[in-house]
Amino acid sequence: MSNVIKALCICVLQAFVFAGYAQAAIDSDMPLMPMFADASEGELAAVSTPASLQPMSDSELQDVQGQALFVSNKIDGNGSIATGTNGISFYRAGLDATLALNANIKNLELGRTGPGNQVDLWAENMAFGCTADAGGNCVSSASATQLKSFLLERPYFEFAIRNDTSTTLREVIGVRLGAESAEGPLSIGNFRVFSGYLTARANIILQAQGTNNTNDIAITCGPSTGPCPGSLGGTGRNAFGLNEPLRSLGLDNDQACLVICAQFKDITVGFGQVSRNNLPVVASGKRQTQGFISGANFNSAVNELTGTLNVIRSDGLPAGLINLIFGLIEGQARDKIKNQLYTNLGLASVGGAWNNTGAQQAILENYAIPYNVSNLHQVDVNSPLFGLSFQNQAVRFPGYAQNVPVGWGFYLPDAFTLTVAEPTTIFVSNIANGQAAAGNIIGLDPVYDNCWGAAQFC
Repeated sequence: MSNVIKALCICVLQAFVFAGYAQAAIDSDMPLMPMFADASEGELAAVSTPASLQPMSDSELQDVQGQALFVSNKIDGNGSIATGTNGISFYRAGLDATLALNANIKNLELGRTGPGNQVDLWAENMAFGCTADAGGNCVSSASATQLKSFLLERPYFEFAIRNDTSTTLREVIGVRLGAESAEGPLSIGNFRVFSGYLTARANIILQAQGTNNTNDIAITCGPSTGPCPGSLGGTGRNAFGLNEPLRSLGLDNDQACLVICAQFKDITVGFGQVSRNNLPVVASGKRQTQGFISGANFNSAVNELTGTLNVIRSDGLPAGLINLIFGLIEGQARDKIKNQLYTNLGLASVGGAWNNTGAQQAILENYAIPYNVSNLHQVDVNSPLFGLSFQNQAVRFPGYAQNVPVGWGFYLPDAFTLTVAEPTTIFVSNIANGQAAAGNIIGLDPVYDNCWGAAQFC
């Protein structure tokens, strides 16, 4: 257990102990003694305490207002989301307060049973909070004016009890450090292994490219990345010397023919923006290294992209010819892009070699993009629930959408929105070179800075 978790546990437990001591004094009609054991006898003698607590009248009570700092409850699970696992009783004790964390953890490992990834949760250089400017934006510590904390609203401990009504069979099967909500900057240098349940949303924006001769996009690969011969043989490299990932789609060469043929290598193009917003992201299970982004609808995205296609330059081909066969160029480019996406995402093992069938288009449309959790470097969390738990069986704690597995589990639903806006050629190149299938469809963002004052341990 990390020092941060230990410190939090100790603080809460000490508060509970003092509260219990005060309650014991009240129940036994004993005087409530001073808290500070290091005071001198003279100082202790100067503290005036009544021989016993005195009852208050109704008129006195009505002039007093207050709110309990400590809260507790019990929930008997019936299998629903609200109550948790059927047959398990959940006892909760917590604080009606906000816990502000600003902490760095060099290496967090929970539940290791062997070498390598045989661990439930493993995160390196994990930071709760960041250094921020006057507007609350996370910035480098060199220009920061304040710390921005990670907030846990109403933190609590929760104990999952099996056979709660039996004094001989009663057993604690899980302990959870939870909160009713979590909010703030979270940064992880390298999230190696994840266990539990995390959901988020993603906005993926394939930016428009190619408006004139100075930023146009070649269809086929460039001189430093070829050959890309396609069905025509030869190198297939574009005639303009434009390379991936910024100035070329990196497709294999092909041609469109109507009396006269126009090869893709001899043409540059431009195209509009394609956006996919509010896509569900899920990482779930035990000892996972990837989550999945659903709803990208690659087949439809390619249709949108090629639907905005326009030719910017051609290598010696007359404009009249280009306009005459543009529909063929658009259609063949659409099929070529789908073919390479489908093939390089490894979907041929599911639907066979690409033949542009309706079934294959559906496979491409429904593809869930793998996303390596190691890429989760910085996010602004805003989640309605937080949980870090340890259990000896799969348990659904109250409020959980599903069970967390045996061992250590992290739970953070609707945690953040990840917005990724990159040139279309970046996405296409990462798919073409296999990075997307390996879980790296997007590049890595730097971690948040969290060095402040004398605490230079980030």
